[in-house]
Parts: sequence; structure tokens; C-alpha cells
Amino acid sequence: MATPQIRQFETGPEAYAELRGFVEHCCTNAGIDPRTIAVLLLICEELFENSVQHGYQDAPGGASEQPIWLTLTVSAEGIDAIYEDAAPAYDPFANVSQPDYSGPAETWRVGGLGIPLVTRLTRDLRYEHTGKRNRIVFSVPVDGAIS
Repeated sequence: MATPQIRQFETGPEAYAELRGFVEHCCTNAGIDPRTIAVLLLICEELFENSVQHGYQDAPGGASEQPIWLTLTVSAEGIDAIYEDAAPAYDPFANVSQPDYSGPAETWRVGGLGIPLVTRLTRDLRYEHTGKRNRIVFSVPVDGAIS
């Protein structure tokens, strides 16, 4: 069994770069392929941006000093992740709808595409609110396969 790696990050200007470095370090040291790392980084970036732009938007002092936590357990089978923030309770997966690209590009919705993407790139995705934190638990298969 792999050992979980846990880090807390503040949501300031350099925070995503630190989070990215943490993900790359954990995954590279475990021998994870670059495609799987890229998928995990895309998911983490979307969740991080949602915490900053939506979850912490009304936080005292703004979002720049609010915490997020990331726990990674990396094994040969895949990456198990727990992403948490302390924003007000909100389940971003409660009413997910896939974007409609059937019409001309001018009619496509701008924004709101990240959460549907996260649902497609992860396995065993679930949301819970516990200990005053929003917790998103998910897995990414090592081969980077998308369901």
C-alpha cells in the first residue's frame, strides 16, 4: 500500500505552481507516466480555480490566503486523490450537464466546462462535506484512460 502524501496550500498567486510541483514530484517519484500526470494536473487545476473563483470569492480578505488541501496516494494501479477546501458547502457535481456542441460554435456556452471534464477524467468521484471542508475524492487510472 502506498503512503498518502498530504499538503496544504494557500490560494495566493504562487499557490497553483506549488500544487503543480507537489503533484509532479509525487507522481514522478512513483514512476507515473507523463500522460497520467497531465490528466491529474488538469483535474487539480480545475478544482483549484473553482475554489478560488467561486468557493472563496466572498472570503474575508479575498481568496488569496484561503487553504486548500491535497492528498495523493500513488500506486502502480492509479492515483487516489482527496481535494479539500474550507469554502461554504457546495457540491459541484450535483447538477452536472455535458456541454452541447451540436450547433454552430457561436452558440456554444463559454465557461462551465471544467466540472463536466472532471467527471469524465476521474473514477470513483464523490463529494462530501465533512469537518467544515468540501471534500472531493477521486481516482485517476495510471494509464490515463478516460472513461
